[in-house]
Amino acid sequence: MKILLNQSLKAFDLAEINPNTTVLEWLRGNQLVGTKEGCASGDCGACTAVVGELASINNKTEIQYKTINTCIALAYSLIGKHLITVEGLSEGNKLHPVQKAMVVENGSQCGFCTPGFVMSLFAMYHNEKSVNLTKINDALSGNLCRCTGYKPIISAAFSALEKRQQEPSDFYKRHQEQFITSLTELSDDSNISLSYMKNGKKINFDAPSNLNDLSKIISNNQSAKVVAAGTDLNLEITQSMREFSHIVSINRVAELKEVKESASEIEIGAAVSYEEAKKSLTHYWPSLDSFLQRFASLPIKNWATIGGNIANASPIGDMAPVLIALESKLKLRKGNLSRVILLEDFFISYKKTLLDSGEFLESILIPKPSNNDQLITHKISKRYEDDISAVCMAINVKMSQSSPESLKIALGGMSGIPQRAKELEKVFLDHWENDEIMSIAYDALKNEFSPFSDVRASSEYRLRVSAGLAKKSSLLLRGFPVEDLAHYSEPKIS
Repeated sequence: MKILLNQSLKAFDLAEINPNTTVLEWLRGNQLVGTKEGCASGDCGACTAVVGELASINNKTEIQYKTINTCIALAYSLIGKHLITVEGLSEGNKLHPVQKAMVVENGSQCGFCTPGFVMSLFAMYHNEKSVNLTKINDALSGNLCRCTGYKPIISAAFSALEKRQQEPSDFYKRHQEQFITSLTELSDDSNISLSYMKNGKKINFDAPSNLNDLSKIISNNQSAKVVAAGTDLNLEITQSMREFSHIVSINRVAELKEVKESASEIEIGAAVSYEEAKKSLTHYWPSLDSFLQRFASLPIKNWATIGGNIANASPIGDMAPVLIALESKLKLRKGNLSRVILLEDFFISYKKTLLDSGEFLESILIPKPSNNDQLITHKISKRYEDDISAVCMAINVKMSQSSPESLKIALGGMSGIPQRAKELEKVFLDHWENDEIMSIAYDALKNEFSPFSDVRASSEYRLRVSAGLAKKSSLLLRGFPVEDLAHYSEPKIS
């Protein structure tokens, strides 16, 4: 239950803390208060810290650094890892190069968000060999400045990263081999099981290291909360002040952290993060690159898992519609038995799934595309990036020469579950070249869906925008450049 903390090579023991404790809460309780609480929901980036863990890069063991939102990460999820906070960057009175650049470029305004920005730049300093505006924007995607002063922060990013060759190596580069040795010594394949007493009540935490033991624990503790990263679960802790009596973590199970490929499909383990899965997904479906960019900030994608997003069963989870359209399947496990089901059959009603008591999601199986397959994705949200969708649409089209032969359309935000739009599929096949498809699509959607109204969009807006996305998709398939689509006037919907 030990971690490395900042510049110390001596392991810090996390024993005897409440399993419901977030990393942020633990840090501030230990007087490391540079890491701030802004939103407690993973939105603002004031709580950003960096986690280092061993990884094989080009057949060489190195430390891979990634930003996380400490407000929605459980402290026990860091066991065996290296946690770096803003207090761990300077060496005595000597600032780290990214801190120095922030000072020189006047990158700090009120200062509240500054530690989070510095930590994002620190991770980029270690991870990126070259720098450009796109990479900087991606690295800072999870950090919000309330003073709206992004230009000097971006200038600081360019300055720090472009001067790396002239600057002496920072503490972590100089001592990387020592940290690798320390992290290797912390590596432990044994199961973790502990109990914490609070007001006479026992709170249990289990983190097994293999699939068989995980299966046994879940089967024997069917009311336990099963988590991977816990980015959504932790919102219940930080926003609703809930406290779970038994947490079972899957993020130490090696079998669930693998991405495997066969001739026909990709299998993504339930504990694989979005960023870890991104390479395989965008290789076969390049259009997902821009979609995933909008999906969430980098710290979220570094930590959150595709499996967790599915098991959470949110009707507005962006990945589920995409995977449904791709005809993905789920491997579910209970005890020693596994079963495979279509993802579209997994969701029953709002937050309800086909999971039996004691059963858990093991992996996602995604068929590889053929040469004539096209994937079109749309995300409608109030903020362009890092925001929850009002409507999400995914269309997987199999083309025959220049016409759709078959397709699957899935929608998020249109009902209590992510679901296929079967009537819209028929409309699209019959009318995809029809300039009146928007009106026809609207009627089909209205017949098939009864969207809810909430703070993000009204029911009528969701119907109309979905019909508009059907029209936009038809134009894309007909070869109209995306930039030209704004010039087309849509027919009125009665």
